Amino acid sequence: MFERESGARAAVAAVRALGIGDQQIGLLSPGQHVSASASRPGEVSGAIAQAASVTNSDEIDNILQGMGVPDGEARFYAQSAREGQYLVVVNADGRADEVRHRVLELGGSDVESRGRELIRPGESGVPGGAGPRPVDVTANWRDVRSRYEMLWQQHYGTTDATWEQMEPLYEYGWQLANGPDIRGRRWSEVAQTVEREWADSAFARAMTWQDAEGPLRDVWEDVAEEAAMGAEGGADRRVARQGSDQSVAARNLEPPARGAA
Repeated sequence: MFERESGARAAVAAVRALGIGDQQIGLLSPGQHVSASASRPGEVSGAIAQAASVTNSDEIDNILQGMGVPDGEARFYAQSAREGQYLVVVNADGRADEVRHRVLELGGSDVESRGRELIRPGESGVPGGAGPRPVDVTANWRDVRSRYEMLWQQHYGTTDATWEQMEPLYEYGWQLANGPDIRGRRWSEVAQTVEREWADSAFARAMTWQDAEGPLRDVWEDVAEEAAMGAEGGADRRVARQGSDQSVAARNLEPPARGAA
């Protein structure tokens, strides 16, 4: 992502200089129909040209997903394009680290480089907490896992880890954040408690606290925001059907048909 077209075009030129062919490079300019070169079906510049020509900007994320970009990342990049960012997309043919390093040197950014910035800068929750989970909020991890998979993809999805590796940590954090004694408290109140709990868990043998803290706080802030809804008891975050993504209010979700699996 680049804020200025000049920066994006400089990155395209630098990637070409590394020996990456034109058909492996795409440039999506907000409001313009631009690609790095003439398009060919199935290759990067062709897909980017298609993204630049869609009339509904919400379709950009679908096109990026079709190019192999994970769902959460695609949504993030599509939103960045809608907000006026210039997107440079490269099929690096096994040279991703080299290409990424060069593009970041020129002032670009990506999901990984901005991941920690995307975690809520303030604190959600209320002093002392908001009490146990209301009965209208799901206690089933499977109901909310898609929400946290997207959160992980947006903030950490381009690291070496996979969602399959990280999901147990997110589930652990979600269950911990919903504990009746600490649910809804601000992170500054519970960070030391969470770190002690984590140190006694199996996760401490597989990763450092430095690596675990960001994802755990990400989950905590999300649950604390839900808990701080007060009298509504989190009703707007209720899950109406298994596997539904909580990015929209429950009242906008259709419940499953009676007798459906």
